[in-house]
Amino acid sequence: MDMSKSMEEKIIRYDPEADILVIKIAEGHLHDEVLLDNDVVIQFDKDGKIIGIEVWDASKRGLKEISRLLE
Repeated sequence: MDMSKSMEEKIIRYDPEADILVIKIAEGHLHDEVLLDNDVVIQFDKDGKIIGIEVWDASKRGLKEISRLLE
């Protein structure tokens, strides 16, 4: 596995207006999403591979600080 390529595909960003932390895991088009009971959304491509994760109310969980570390 080419680690440099997989690291380039991963993106973490924080949307302050929506208070959502978005973690992009892989390239792909969103096909389906599953909302877990803890306000976490898992995003899937058409093959069922996870391509992203959203964490809602990120500031209440202390997670928006993660995006600041990457700036």
